[in-house]
Parts: sequence; structure tokens; C-alpha cells
Amino acid sequence: MQIHITREGESIRDIAAQYGVSEDNIRANNGLFNDEPAIGEELLVLIPTRTYTAKRGDSIDRISLRFGTRKRDILAMNPHLVTDSISAGQTITLRSSERPYGMAVANGYFYKGCTKERLEMIMPYLTYLTVASHSADERGIRRLFSDKPIVELAESKSKIPLVRIYDGYPDRYKTEENRRGFADTLINIAVGGGYKGIVLNCCKSASLIDEYTDFILDMRKKMMGLDLILITEIEPNSPLSFSEYADGSIVCYPKYALENPESFEDGERKLLSDFACRGESAKAFIDLPALARMGNQYVATEEAIQEARKSRTKIKNDERTLISSFECGREVWRYSSLENIRTLLEIVGEYDYCGVCFDIMRTPISHLMMYNAMFKTAYHTSVRSREGCSRES
Repeated sequence: MQIHITREGESIRDIAAQYGVSEDNIRANNGLFNDEPAIGEELLVLIPTRTYTAKRGDSIDRISLRFGTRKRDILAMNPHLVTDSISAGQTITLRSSERPYGMAVANGYFYKGCTKERLEMIMPYLTYLTVASHSADERGIRRLFSDKPIVELAESKSKIPLVRIYDGYPDRYKTEENRRGFADTLINIAVGGGYKGIVLNCCKSASLIDEYTDFILDMRKKMMGLDLILITEIEPNSPLSFSEYADGSIVCYPKYALENPESFEDGERKLLSDFACRGESAKAFIDLPALARMGNQYVATEEAIQEARKSRTKIKNDERTLISSFECGREVWRYSSLENIRTLLEIVGEYDYCGVCFDIMRTPISHLMMYNAMFKTAYHTSVRSREGCSRES
């Protein structure tokens, strides 16, 4: 696995020749398609160690059976193969660079507006699919979009569907009656929607930690009886000890490198290593950063990079902070570099985190290709676990 920084006058053909890979390989792994990279742009180059040239009548299923590999692995290593349809003469990557870490799981977030095409492209990388289809406030819970087709697609692809609930009304936790009623409502939504668990945004009110803890413990007890799992979203500085109250937790990605880009080592690496020591890291997912920042504005990293490509703007890469940046008019865009992502994934492996989670719409394909290259994706035979999101041995 290589990270190549594009130089002035360099084309995809030149880069492909340098590493002995196909142009299609580089384009697919970096979401380039018909675009040319900007000067200074980082490109992920995965060097295949085994390939196969498709013959007439071949399909992904036939190739998977012939070489004793999993269909999902072939699709994950060849993101341009969205369907089973392949053409004679196509080069299919069967194996890529060595994977330094063991089992890990991936959880993708599906929001309103995400296309089915994008979802199908991301499916091979997933273990869990979290559908953000409901939101809660003082007036109750409302459905944001029709989630039935998404859940059915997840199940058809052997993924574990989870429903994500954002709760913006902390006062509901003040009384035991309200807590119990809310817990029953959430569980009914999960069961009625065909989900296998709930991802719940955590209470941020420090004054209600005891009440919220009681709520989580009651929720988990009820859900275990229904073979459902409970995963909570928490901030890195949360007073909650994530290892005690749920089956697992999602640690919201700390944006210190973007907000205060002085040192990556003093920011994300230190925070994530400290956080691993506070709880059971094997039950925690770490966010993959998917946003670029300009002042107080955030956009998808993919959108920012595309803007740099279109304007042929030079991208600068800071080796100390691991942040990439470019000027757009009078403003400066900043986003996590591929080197940043690789370091983050190394931390996930080093500190034995459960895996990663990411926004399906906003995460660049190169981030997911790197994830796939570094980990052997875990298969979960059961979603019920008293020890949380434990990994397979």
C-alpha cells in the first residue's frame, strides 16, 4: 500500500506505470473516474499481489467459487464492480497488499439523501448498517424517511441493520416513568422496523448522568431479552464509562487536527490512546473523518477535493500535522490527509478497538479501500452478546 502525492505534469497513466498497476485501479480506489488529480493530491495505490483476467461468461460468484475467496472481498477490492456484471478482459484484483492487523468491523451511517447506488457500492465494506431514520425531541419521535427498503437491502446483503436515534431532549430522563416509556417506544421502533439493534445518541447533560445511566441499563436489559444490541454515541471527553453501560459505543471523531492543527501526535493519537485506557476498546468504534473545514463551514471531504481538481488548485500536505489544505478564493480548506487516515487506522489496530464507523455519503472511497487493506473484516454470527461487540477469533 502506497500513498502517492501527485506532482506537476503527472498523469494517472504516469502514476500507474510507476507502480505497475492499471489506471482503472487507481481511479476506482480514489473515486477519480473521469477526473484528473490536482497537484499535491494524495492518491492511494494498492498493489495487487494476485489478479485474474475475466473470461466470457464469468461472474463474481463464479470467480469467488473458483478461487475460494469471498464475494464481498472481491467487491471490496474492486469498487468499480457495483454489480455481478463483468466484461471479458477485465482485470479483477483477488488479493492486495498485506494486512497488518486482525479482525475489525465497520459500521456505515445511512442518512436521508444517500443514493441506492452509493449504498450498494459501500455494502462490501460493512458489517453493520446504521440507518438514521428517526429523530426525537420534546414532541416525541418522528420518522425522517421510509427505511423499509434500506433494511431489506441490508438483510439481502447479510448486513446487520441498526436504527439510529438522535435524542435532543434531555429533560425526558428526569423521571422514571418517562425513561421507561421512551425505552419501550425505541424498542418497538427497532422490532417493528426489522432492525437488530439501536444506536443511541448519548445525553450530554452532566447533571443527568445518573438518570441516563439508569435508562441505558434498563434499555439494555430489555433488549437482551429480544436479541437486540445497544450501541451508544459518545464524545471523547464524555463522563460516561462506555464499557459498562451498553453493548458497544461509537466514539465521535475528534477534530482537533482541523480545529487546532498544531500537532497530530498531541491531538488525535494522544486522545485515542488515552480513551482506550479508560474503557474496553474492543467494544468501541472510531469515526473515520469525512469532513473538510473552511472557517466554521464543513463539507464532505470528497466535495472539497473535487473542487481542488476542477480549479486545478495546488494542494499542500503538512507532514507535521497530517492535514492537507488548499486555497479556494481567499479561504483555506483543510481536511485529514490519507496519511492521517492511515495513522488513525493504525491506532484502531494497536489499541484493539472494535473497528470503524463512517458516513456513507461523505467518506471518500480511498478511506474505505485503506480500511479494507489493513483489516480482515469480521463476520458476526449473532448480534446478541453480553460482552458487547466482541470480535471473532
